[in-house]
Amino acid sequence: MPTATFFRLPEEKRKRLIDASWAELTRVRFADASINRIIAAAHIPRGSFYQYFEDKEDLIRYLLEDMREYFISLLRNILMEAKGDLFALPLLAYGRFIGQQGHTDPMLCQFIKIVRLNEGMDMQSFMGGPMQFLPDPLWEAVDPARLREPSREYADQVFHMTCAVLAFAIVETLQNPACVPQVRERIKLRTDLLRHGGAADGYKEEPL
Repeated sequence: MPTATFFRLPEEKRKRLIDASWAELTRVRFADASINRIIAAAHIPRGSFYQYFEDKEDLIRYLLEDMREYFISLLRNILMEAKGDLFALPLLAYGRFIGQQGHTDPMLCQFIKIVRLNEGMDMQSFMGGPMQFLPDPLWEAVDPARLREPSREYADQVFHMTCAVLAFAIVETLQNPACVPQVRERIKLRTDLLRHGGAADGYKEEPL
């Protein structure tokens, strides 16, 4: 993690370094990222960089953790707005991530670029190891009474599925930014299927 010296930097200088770091990490793979290019773009001496971060991996971990916290905070606020309803998450989050004209949230854009550049990479290794998919701050914002089983394990599975609906909607929009209204309708349909199920009333599954 960054040193205390980094957090004592003037805001303008700290922002310059972070912006230069993101520009580098969304242009090339982590393995190919260059501290020299970062400090040149940020206009800081090389020695100063090592007063702020131990090495390149330390910087990457900090940026990814900051990104993760951004998404958790945003999703928590959405869940609070939805009174803990996990099924409302995809549509509300889509509205925050994708504007009416198809404009994408800047942090989401950075995340997509990083995933594309670092295909097959274990992102969790840069965030401190394996994590529960439904983080504590989100679980605290969930209303378990809205779920068929009011347990964290069940909520975690629902969260997986609602995130899948959201992710697919974002991919659709990136491929065709003009389709935002149609994608919103598909999100409503898919979350309705998650909330109520797709089987007809009285349907009984035949044994395999």
